[in-house]
Amino acid sequence: MAGKEKMTAVVLAGGKSSRMGQNKMFLPLGGKPVISHLLEVLKQIFTECIVVTDEPALYQNYGVKVVQDIIVCREKNSLTGIHAGLFCAKYPYAFMLAGDMPFVQPRVLKYLCTFAADCDVVVPKEGKFYQPLCAIYHKNCLPFIEEQLVNGIFRIDRFFPKVRLCEVDVNELKTFDPKGYTFFNINTPEDYARACEIYQLIRPTQKFSG
Repeated sequence: MAGKEKMTAVVLAGGKSSRMGQNKMFLPLGGKPVISHLLEVLKQIFTECIVVTDEPALYQNYGVKVVQDIIVCREKNSLTGIHAGLFCAKYPYAFMLAGDMPFVQPRVLKYLCTFAADCDVVVPKEGKFYQPLCAIYHKNCLPFIEEQLVNGIFRIDRFFPKVRLCEVDVNELKTFDPKGYTFFNINTPEDYARACEIYQLIRPTQKFSG
């Protein structure tokens, strides 16, 4: 594998999930928790990794920087995590990933990184819908994110028109991830059962390609 991306990877770990009834980051897949699978991939690609969480003590032994939200809002939202990760990142660019996405494919992440140089946000898009929790953000976005949070606007893409935006059609990513496993996330017990099935399909037979 070529040298690592000089970019920070930020895992938005959150806390307990109401639909799962427990912290999704620590659901076991093949004997290891979800967070371990995700960090295993990210550490191969990125120079720095950060976990944003409201339960920092749980992540002290994973060899990554652990931070909490800087702007605290009454309503739980992902934008506060993006803000904290981007603010604390060592590098100008940060690749944000939801922590409940255990099957991110390295080649997808690296391909998205190729668009970053001239953009403030690089985000996959399928039809009208963005994947803002598998996307790259530049520190230039911080004032716009802070403005939204102060005003109680939590929809991530609301500030996109104010920055240099690069939309990447998800169809372009199928070359590296034909089944779209990168964007699979665990929200419910049914999703977790499916994740266990996917793990059995792809882990014993192949390594994630770099």
